[in-house]
Order: sequence, then structure tokens, then C-alpha cells
Amino acid sequence: MVVYILTPINFASGVGQVSWRSIAESSSAAGFTPTTLSAAITTTSATTMTVTSSANYPSVPFVVTIGSVGTEAIEVTAISGNIWTIVRGYAGTTALTYLNGATVSGPVTANVEFTPATPATSIQAIVIDFCTDSPIYNASTCFTPTGMTIGASGGSSLAFGTSGTGFPPTGISASLFNTTYSRANNTNRDDILIGNNGTGYVPSSAGSLSAAITTTTATTITVTGYAAYPVATTANPNSWFYITIPSSGETMQVTSTGGGAGSWTVVRGALGTTAATASNSSPLSQPPINFTVYGLMNPTSAGSLYARIYTFNSYSTASTFAAATASSGVLSSTYATASGANFDAGGVALDITTALSIAFKVQEYIEFCLYTATGSSTGCNLSGSSVTLGNASGVLSLSNAYVDSSTRFDVATNASGYVAITFTGAPPSNGGSVSIESSTLSGTGSVAATNYQSTVGHTQFGLCAAVAGVAYQASGYNTANLTFPNATYAGGGNCPTVEATSATYAGTGYFGFNIAQIGSVYGDLLAIQQPGAVTTGLISFLGNVSPAIPSGAYSTTLYFTATGTY
Repeated sequence: MVVYILTPINFASGVGQVSWRSIAESSSAAGFTPTTLSAAITTTSATTMTVTSSANYPSVPFVVTIGSVGTEAIEVTAISGNIWTIVRGYAGTTALTYLNGATVSGPVTANVEFTPATPATSIQAIVIDFCTDSPIYNASTCFTPTGMTIGASGGSSLAFGTSGTGFPPTGISASLFNTTYSRANNTNRDDILIGNNGTGYVPSSAGSLSAAITTTTATTITVTGYAAYPVATTANPNSWFYITIPSSGETMQVTSTGGGAGSWTVVRGALGTTAATASNSSPLSQPPINFTVYGLMNPTSAGSLYARIYTFNSYSTASTFAAATASSGVLSSTYATASGANFDAGGVALDITTALSIAFKVQEYIEFCLYTATGSSTGCNLSGSSVTLGNASGVLSLSNAYVDSSTRFDVATNASGYVAITFTGAPPSNGGSVSIESSTLSGTGSVAATNYQSTVGHTQFGLCAAVAGVAYQASGYNTANLTFPNATYAGGGNCPTVEATSATYAGTGYFGFNIAQIGSVYGDLLAIQQPGAVTTGLISFLGNVSPAIPSGAYSTTLYFTATGTY
């Protein structure tokens, strides 16, 4: 990751100051190998591009450049395999076409702000050069960090735009920029050259104070000519800028321009200067020039590097400045220009950090319990494992239907799929040859896959399930997680949701008991629980008898299982 280290540079000879506002790189650690196009981009309106690999690229959106020209910035908004959805001509750059196999560079971007000084100086060119050391220690030679490239591999220029819609950068006329603004005409340069072929740049007219600054602690100033300056806000990211009052020598950081017409909030004594008073009508430095350069590529090793920044009054001098030569296989730039060739110079320290990988595991879990105790509690905090159908003595009636709704279950999981709740068993029997199987009204005999309503005086045993009513839910309950996709036990939409021990039943719910499926190895599906908070379900059992059923004690045991899918 390229990280921003130092704040703006004040140039000593009054040309202005450069703010290296940020380096943004979200793709890789040092040595990231860029991908290439696997199909040509034949039109300037194409909204997708196909690459050989999407490995190691960041989450969208990010910005790249392509090929040997590289003057277009392309925003990648979606990735599907190796097909990228793109926005062409990003940030005011011009859409181009590209050949199959062209290298994709970036997505490192540099955001730079240059504030001209007062009085206005004709600025012909600015050079930003990347070196392995600082000009403080090595003013004559710049060794480019190993593996670092500016623009696409083999490219002769670099995508360059603004954060707004204009091109070129705000405050600079189009005549200032041409196809040689990056790397000049030398494809071996590893620096950024921003300039023109001779017309020069006269900064926009500066504003001035519209009221004197009478103390060194005031944090609000009022100015004229404010419309030419950027809008400063404290949003994230911020859009602060710097201005200087030449008569007092103080630089201020403007953090807000929203206090009314020409009323600015400022930080006093910025960039190492000293807060000072200033008279009304004192001129300010010119509005800053903001520009963004796309398509930088990290060095192949971690460590410090430096962006040296130079200003020139001659484009021709700037374009030959730091001519690249080969030295022991390492690209270097020798600074052998005459004294005074550049107005001024400064540097920003940057650093390539190695990636820190953080990993951990989350253990899968299922919480599942079945109980018959009444009341509500936290999940799986109640007990009870038996149900008695019938009256207070556990006897079914020829004249009444009985339903017991005291059985509940709590279930929760973090399984990536879901939890399936199934059950196995057999219909109730008297220990001999007689079982209470299904309703003869269902017409399904012993398999009884069809659910049915209660009919007093007919032999019936079955169950249905539903999300428990509010009063019977476990703590942390979530109604959205539990469903009953098996129609046999969904109760026809009318399964009881109110907890009750065995009682006379006059409801309209449907009850089922698929004997064949419940008796199989895997049992029958009762419910599905999605990942998330605990849910409480309620199971109701129905018992009816006919005069033909022999007397005796009838019972069965059902086994419930919760299985997660991942």
C-alpha cells in the first residue's frame, strides 16, 4: 500500500507551494503484477473490458489506465470473473481504443495541489520525479524505485484528470496541456511532466482581504475574489486548501468556505509559518490548481521512496531535465542542468508497506432444543419431554377432539445454508397390533401424507407446526428465520400458535402424519431455519378416536433432528 506521509511543500523562492494531498492505492502490496487485455477494446463507447486475470485487484470501484497511450482514466465499477464493467473517459479524460494484450496499469492515483504565489509567476512546467532517496541527501542523481512504472508498461504518457468534469485541471487552459504532458517525449522517463510548449501559465487573479486581521488567534477571515477559489468542506474526504498572505508571510489552511460570501474558516500559521496580523486589502496567493494522475504502479519491493517536485519557467528545459540513462540495469535520472534551470524544488516522503494478512475462523454452530414446559424464557432454557393427549386423565373422547400445543422448539444457526428440522418415529400404538394411523377421511391409508382437519368420532392422529405466538417466543426471537415448506405439517395456515396443554379443540387447522416418510432413515421434513437469531416454533398434536378403536394405553416416541447445510 502506498501511504501519504508528509504535508505540503513551501517553495523557498516564492513560486508557490505544492500539496501532495494523497496517494490512493487499494490493489496490492509491493510487486503487484498488472493484468492485460484478453480482447481488444474497439470502440470508445464500450462499457465492458475483458482481462486475462482479475487476481489481486481491489473491490470496486477503482481506476486504471491501459496500454501504450494511457491518456484515458477508466473507472471499474463491477467485476464478474475476468469481465469488468467500466466507465469510459473518467474524470474528464478522453476515451480511446486499445489492442488485445495491452497492459492494464494502476490503480494507484496521485492527487496533487499547486498553489501559485503572489505576485503571479509564469509557470511553464512542473516535474514530479519518483526516487529512492531524498534530494536533501542526493541532489544530483535519482534512482527510480525498482519495478516502479508511471503509466502502462511501455507507455509514453499518463492518464491525467480532475475530480470534477473539466479537463485539463481547474484553472489551467487547454493550451497548457498536450500529448507530452507526461514523460515528455521520452518513453524511458519515470517522472510526470506537466507543462506546455511555450505559452506559459499565468495563474488566476488572486483575491484579497476584505477586512483586516487584527489578532493572531482569529480563525475566520473575509476575502474578495472568493469565487475563483475552491470550495472547502470538512466532509470525508475533506477538500481543504492553502492560501498565503505574502505581506505577512503567513500561510493558512482554509477548512471551510461555507460561512457566507467570502467568509472562510482557517487554521492559522500553517506549514511552519507564523500567525501574523494583516491589513485590509492585503492580497492573497492565487487559487490552487488541483490535478489527479492515474496509472502509477508500485515498486517491486517495500520501503521508502520520494516524490521530488520541481517548478520551471521553461518547458523546453523541463522536458530535458532528468533525462533517463541506464546504470547497472537500474533506471536513473541525472540532474545535470544549469544552475537556476528550475524555480524551486521540494520533496514528499512516501512508503510502500508490506501487506498484513489477518485471518480467523468462525466455528459453525446449531442451537436446537425441544421442550414442553410452559411460559417463555431465553433460548433453550426450558425442559420437559412428554405430551399427554386427552382430558385430565389422558383419555381421548368419542365426543370431543383434543389438541396439545405445549411442545416448542428453539433453533438458531450460523450455517451458510440453513438448518433442516426433521423427525422420525411411528404412529401411536397399544403395544400390540393396533396403531392409530391416519384419518380414514384422508383416503391415504397407512401412508397418510395428506393432512386433514379434526373430525370428532373418527380415528385421527397428526401434528402441525407454526411460529410460536409472541408470549411463547424465546428471547432474541426473529420471526423471519423459520419457515414450514412441507405442506403436511403447515396446518393449512391455521396451526395453533398459542401454547396450551391438551384441551378440547374446535379450530380449523390441518394435521398430518406421513407414516412412510417418518418411518424412513432420514425422516420427514418439519421446518427450515435460516441463519440468524433464535426462532421459537410451536408443535400441536391432535388425537381423535372412533368407537371401533380397542381400549388400552397408546403411545409413541418421536425423534427430532436439526441438520445444518454449509
